[in-house]
Amino acid sequence: MNKLEMQIQSVDVRYENNPNIMYYNLSCSLLNIYKGRCDLFLVSSKTHLKQELLIKHNRAIMEGNIIAQDDFFEKFHTLFSMRFEKPGKIVLYVCEDLKINNQGILEIQNEIITKINNYKIYLPLL
Repeated sequence: MNKLEMQIQSVDVRYENNPNIMYYNLSCSLLNIYKGRCDLFLVSSKTHLKQELLIKHNRAIMEGNIIAQDDFFEKFHTLFSMRFEKPGKIVLYVCEDLKINNQGILEIQNEIITKINNYKIYLPLL
């Protein structure tokens, strides 16, 4: 299982009328992959999305869904109502064994969709 570490650059809340879904878009930069970027969509457990990550072919550009329990999802916006001096961090644990060379460059031949087994969110409070 691989670990992807990322720093949260921005967060916005989005609502789509059809299919009637509210989610948080977390725009992140990867810390352990050179020039890596990731857009994560934090959704409640009421949605019918899979918790997975799409890694685009020949680039370190990723997008994925992470599913939060309803009580955390409903309180999530209050965590970002304050400005922090340090950015938050997210760690994803994915199934796929990703090849990252010594320079931190992701080396993949094809687009990959991998399951996210677990994730951790770190937010600075002090």
